[in-house]
Amino acid sequence: FGIPAQRTLLMLAVAALAVWSNRIVPASQVLACALLAVLMLDPWAVLWPGFWLSFGAIACLLFASDGRFERAGKLADWRHALMMASRTQLVVTAGLLPLTMLLFGQFSLVSPIANALAIPLVSFVVTPVSLLGSALPDPLCGWLLQAAHDVFSWLAVWLEMLAGASIAVWTAPRPG
Repeated sequence: FGIPAQRTLLMLAVAALAVWSNRIVPASQVLACALLAVLMLDPWAVLWPGFWLSFGAIACLLFASDGRFERAGKLADWRHALMMASRTQLVVTAGLLPLTMLLFGQFSLVSPIANALAIPLVSFVVTPVSLLGSALPDPLCGWLLQAAHDVFSWLAVWLEMLAGASIAVWTAPRPG
């Protein structure tokens, strides 16, 4: 598994263990236990950008969802959900900006737009339809898997078009 997959698997295992043992474990401790487990399994993981970006993104998400933001007034449900998703995207983008600049010397200016479409589309359409297609019998599974592939292909074309924009990436000057 890559670092993000290891982190996800280990965080789910720690959270499941806590639930099964009737313990309430703060999310930061779940993240710390996953971090420790990843480092115990692969001490060299710290050399990969994916390690820092994966754990950094989750730390930003925990920060964004830990009640540090006040709820806006009595907005309609969809507006509140849109506002919270926008805040979460902003927190992750801003939180990973220094790390991204340090590791790569550049930053994608279109990533918030790309993530705003790609994350919900993959999370709520491609993945569930693919899993359902994998579990169903043959005639129906082929149609579902083709539908998931078509949606993902459309997303890839759109993301390539977005990445090809002249303002897609900002590159920082590097010291001599």
